Amino acid sequence: MKTSVRERILAMDSRSRGIQQFDAASGAGMAWLSSQLELINPNPIEPLQASTHARDIPIRTGGGYPEYLSAWATNYASSGGGFYGLQGTNNTEIAEAQFDAQKGIWPTFLWQLGFTVTHLDMKKWEYADKSGQRAPFTWQQLFNNSVETVWQKALDYVTYRGFLTSPGLINTPGVPAVVAASGGTNTTWASKTPTQILADVNFAINLCIENSGYSTQNGCPTDMLVPYSQWALLTQPMTVGGVPVAQSTLEYIEKYNVAAANGVKFKISQLPNDWCSGQGIGGLDRSLVYRKKDDCVLLQIPQPKEKVMTVPTTDKGGAYQTLYSGCIGSVQYYRTTNSLYLDGI
Repeated sequence: MKTSVRERILAMDSRSRGIQQFDAASGAGMAWLSSQLELINPNPIEPLQASTHARDIPIRTGGGYPEYLSAWATNYASSGGGFYGLQGTNNTEIAEAQFDAQKGIWPTFLWQLGFTVTHLDMKKWEYADKSGQRAPFTWQQLFNNSVETVWQKALDYVTYRGFLTSPGLINTPGVPAVVAASGGTNTTWASKTPTQILADVNFAINLCIENSGYSTQNGCPTDMLVPYSQWALLTQPMTVGGVPVAQSTLEYIEKYNVAAANGVKFKISQLPNDWCSGQGIGGLDRSLVYRKKDDCVLLQIPQPKEKVMTVPTTDKGGAYQTLYSGCIGSVQYYRTTNSLYLDGI
């Protein structure tokens, strides 16, 4: 059967059912045009997270990949009948000065992390770029951000909890630990007045000074770390006799504590609850009062994170693998007398 000229023209007409779906005047065509008019945010929305080790501990870098870190310490004393070398009128014995040298050893931890970008993914990105549909970021960029995030998390973990048998800031056995005084019903800050919380802080500071031979400067703590829940309580307005005053409990304590009276600036900072909640005596919440100076406590990073190689591989159908490595030292507590765990807050 022959088809008329009119019928053949209609078969290719834009009004026919098969063609009209992709006609520029159709709704589908406007959808395509709308996709070209999108204003894309070039910055990917990354997960929210905290990394606080750089705020809470002095850091020293350099040294490569040692297996151990070491430091020397000394104790001084005198022997003999003379009291501190003092001589009476009939005393002819001369006291002898003595010292005791000790060497501390701390292990280091190797750190490595890698990522793989497949050849096909690279080609797809290249094709999208050539066709004018370039993504606002690359696989390499996202992987680099992921590596940096993991590195920061590793430093946080070593700083606060330690690794393997080496402790961190929150669980060092040599640091004295005491439970806060009861505020009437219990020891928690939620049940205490601002002046009672200040008494807890002053008790911890004074005990550190006493344990450090009453050195009101080098033996005086400079910082206190508390769980975020307890720190949030301190941000509430300060009240005196039930009347609010123009400062928070946090400002009141940081201004009027015994460290400030000795001329030492004292700061209270919050930690994520995961680091210190339930870490104290009997599973109580733990806070740390300590002197944040590199002659007291230190985190050495002998080798900061570095990219060591990128190599081709036939894995995953052909890809490039990139390797990062680093070296992280244990938390080195040189002095523990000017630190204290105050639990049960």
